[in-house]
Amino acid sequence: PASDAARARTVTATIGPVAPKLAALTNDVLFGDLWRRSDLAPRDRSLATIAALAANGDEAGLAFHIGLGLENGLTRAQVGEALTHLAFYAGWPKATAAVAVADKVFKGLDANAAAPAPEGLVIIPPGAQPVQGPAATFTGAVTVASPFKGGGQAGLGGATVTFQPGARSNWHSHPLGQLLVVTDGEGLVQAEGEPVRRIRPGDVVWTPPGVRHWHGATPASAMTHVAVAEALDGKSVTWLGPVTDAEYRAPAR
Repeated sequence: PASDAARARTVTATIGPVAPKLAALTNDVLFGDLWRRSDLAPRDRSLATIAALAANGDEAGLAFHIGLGLENGLTRAQVGEALTHLAFYAGWPKATAAVAVADKVFKGLDANAAAPAPEGLVIIPPGAQPVQGPAATFTGAVTVASPFKGGGQAGLGGATVTFQPGARSNWHSHPLGQLLVVTDGEGLVQAEGEPVRRIRPGDVVWTPPGVRHWHGATPASAMTHVAVAEALDGKSVTWLGPVTDAEYRAPAR
């Protein structure tokens, strides 16, 4: 998904030139091993992180994590309520400073949503801006490339995603549904409560809004698909826990 790819690119671009190993640890260990632990949902981890950064006065980190928290399912009202609650435990100055950071994040998102659409055609070449799929939301080797996003009021976005054999996404859902177009290889897809299904080049997969599902490669074959989804209130995906080996290796139709 485009949001995870953008986060990985941001980490690589800001940290990587000076400390490439720290950038790798941030993407693979912090956002990978820690953020993918199933004892807390990504939304709850975001809430805890926002509270900790606000209490410590870490405004730079707070801005990033407020944006991530919105992607992980927090609403703006919930962020505001968390900062209000924090005032009674960490003090008014830190809470009001955190509110100012949140206000800048919200206004930035609103400005991006209202930005005029680019004039004319936009052509994104294959394999553009490739990044590794974050371990927080994928199992195995995954590459996210050629990200795209509509301009102006358009909420459409997506990317080309390549899964190496055995790789798959976490369970997740989309508020307005998701369209997959398989372009290469052989893969698997499953909606919660339904059997695992095989998908091949030319297959078009539609997942309705709010349906929990996962998709990825087969154990023996890589798979590439173009993923397209619309955002609702700035959010296009809700990430859930990893797909277990037992779920992944269930008989497929």
